[in-house]
Amino acid sequence: MGKSIRVLSALTIVACGASEIVAPHVPVDPTASTALASGARFSCALTTAGKAYCWGDGLAGQIGDSTYAPKIVPTAIAGAHTYVAIAAASETACALDRSGVVWCWGDDPTQLNPELSLQSVGVSVSAPRPLSSITVGRKFACGIDNGGVAYCWGQNQRGQLGVADTVARSVATRVAGSVRFASVAAGYWHVCGLATNGSIYCWGDNTFGELASGDTAMSATPKQISGNDTYRFISSGSIHSCAIATTGHTLCWGANFSGQLGDGTQTRRLAPVEAAPGLSFASVHAERANSIFTHTCGVTVAGEVYCWGWNSKTQLGATGTTDACTNIAGNSTFVCSYAPVRVTGLSGVSGLDAGLEHTCALAGRQVYCWGDNAYGELGDGSGQSQPAPVLIKGVFQFP
Repeated sequence: MGKSIRVLSALTIVACGASEIVAPHVPVDPTASTALASGARFSCALTTAGKAYCWGDGLAGQIGDSTYAPKIVPTAIAGAHTYVAIAAASETACALDRSGVVWCWGDDPTQLNPELSLQSVGVSVSAPRPLSSITVGRKFACGIDNGGVAYCWGQNQRGQLGVADTVARSVATRVAGSVRFASVAAGYWHVCGLATNGSIYCWGDNTFGELASGDTAMSATPKQISGNDTYRFISSGSIHSCAIATTGHTLCWGANFSGQLGDGTQTRRLAPVEAAPGLSFASVHAERANSIFTHTCGVTVAGEVYCWGWNSKTQLGATGTTDACTNIAGNSTFVCSYAPVRVTGLSGVSGLDAGLEHTCALAGRQVYCWGDNAYGELGDGSGQSQPAPVLIKGVFQFP
């Protein structure tokens, strides 16, 4: 869920100078929007009891079961914690427990031990306050406390921590500025946050226009995106982002190598452009698993799923897409879709996340996945890629 995951927000401001009283962390149960996460060739999910299961590639320890081996069916992660939210990207996953502590495993974004970067069991992240949301990027992660204050930790070579420099942090460090956030969403080397007033701020790498600032200059502090829209949802992909405006329109910006912006082109956009016109989404999910060729999916207000962009392994949930995107060198093409295609055989979807070449969704308290399955990332035990949603193996109760 590069997705940012928002579990709780509460803040009381008192008129006593600049002091503030932040409500204590209140544990809550996982919801559909917090319980599913996909990375590069693996996925994870939380049951209604708050137990975490992962499946797919495990060579970096991202299954979290104390091994470095792939798992073709959902496998319980090590440890006895009860979680309320989970997030993943690339080869890393992080989960938030009921006390507000974050645990991460895989290609470790905590930078607790840079010489031992792979962790097959969860390691806790030091933070000044309990957190109530999490989002994971490429070897870094961010979260929000109950007062809407954002914190980030991990690698910082492109200013993706938002702390006004490019120095890595091994502990959760407050993002610069006074903006209060309702949610944050990490991409590969950038982050976008939805402020409590409906505006969006982004920081970090901007090579492909990821900050929607009208230029390609990186920023190590939050910078408000172009335009006058207000928003209600944000998702960051590897090198693009999408958001849903309060008007109901979906807007995307950044890289567009595989048509992932949904505007019918492969043109990079340095400011938000409308995506998937004619469709009204409840949420939109940009794949952030470390690829320049990527895809985006959205869940409509009616609970249907549409996807667009890269379709090399039928991660759009459809075969026979007819668009041919041109590679960077311009000397070959690959299968893609400039326009949204509906994922058939799936309805009543309440949650979704897009992995590298696969996608997973929550529907009817069950998890369904489709696309590439070379590492078992579909969780159905078959190891066979699937162009249509298949049910993961096992008896689970998901939110």
